Amino acid sequence: MKTIHQINFWTCIINVFLFIVPYLGLLFMTVLGAIQLILAMAVVFCYYRELDQKMRKMIIGYWVFVAIDFSGLALAYGHDSFSNDLFCVPLLFLFPAAIAIYFVYTSYTITKNLSHEHAATQH
Repeated sequence: MKTIHQINFWTCIINVFLFIVPYLGLLFMTVLGAIQLILAMAVVFCYYRELDQKMRKMIIGYWVFVAIDFSGLALAYGHDSFSNDLFCVPLLFLFPAAIAIYFVYTSYTITKNLSHEHAATQH
């Protein structure tokens, strides 16, 4: 789990630095999103049984946020709302950035709790 968090954390840091050149940061957000979806699936498939109730709610919350964002994108695209920047900017940039930050926090919390549980069972 520590590796998942490290990959997640460093891809977010790289994305932040790429925003020095705005287009690179925006383009890398799609890469970050794909990496985070893969990492979230890894958490669900490999660690879900080890998670306590709070951590399970956090990872489920992440998937709910992702589903809401994808649904909003699908609805906006289907109704030709992409011509209006008021809808385009939040759906394409602000919400995904907030979801990315939330997943970094979630992966950190899960890593911290699992490492404490693992250390407690060894003693």
